[in-house]
Amino acid sequence: MTSKYCKNCDQKVEHKYCAFCGQKTSVQPLSTSRIIKEISDNIFQINHGLFFSIKELTLRPAQSIENYLNGRRKQYFQPIAYAFTLATLFFILTKLVEQSTFIDDLFEGFTLSAEDRMSAVSDANTRIIAWLSNNYAYTTMLVAPIYALASFIAFSNNKRNYLEHLVVNLYVTGHQSLIYGIMAVIGLIVTNVDVMELITLSVSMLYATTVFVKFFKAKHIVVRVLQVMLSYLIALIIFVLMINIIFWFNNT
Repeated sequence: MTSKYCKNCDQKVEHKYCAFCGQKTSVQPLSTSRIIKEISDNIFQINHGLFFSIKELTLRPAQSIENYLNGRRKQYFQPIAYAFTLATLFFILTKLVEQSTFIDDLFEGFTLSAEDRMSAVSDANTRIIAWLSNNYAYTTMLVAPIYALASFIAFSNNKRNYLEHLVVNLYVTGHQSLIYGIMAVIGLIVTNVDVMELITLSVSMLYATTVFVKFFKAKHIVVRVLQVMLSYLIALIIFVLMINIIFWFNNT
């Protein structure tokens, strides 16, 4: 029997599962079907992998994501489950502390803008806005592929495929939900809403920028930071265009 080495712990194995860490000997490469399969396999599983992932994505985010992509997956919470779980917990927390999410603020701004233009928001569009606001975790999952496309375009010179960008953005988006949750709790003490919103945005963007700069092994940090800003700008443009297209079809 041919000996292999576990991609998770580097131990020599001769069977289907590693006797040291329990991971399968054969780790499937990333694929669309593999990513989708995680929804049913992992999305409702809360185990030690979540807390390990939170710690690692806080202390060593870029290295942790690289480990996952290279096959060291046994100890990590899967990216889709990570983003969905933390987004759900953040949404529940905002309801408990009676605060809004950034999705709420975005659509509130859209509605006010429509009123300023003396244009009405149709009942169908209002229902869409309500669903997106009340289903924050699902909205996060819908937005993550847009973030991935945007970073794929902005970092096109780094030879990473779209699915790798999707994994990176799922982990970053999930961890940003954790940051939002922590800031929401701090907001119970610091009552200046504008200051807290600025701090929250700054911390979440600093985290994302740090991850992307380190993950793409930047030689010129300024260029990488500009690429991060570009990716978020592209994502915002795509998201706004999609929402306006949906609203336009509803109105017609």
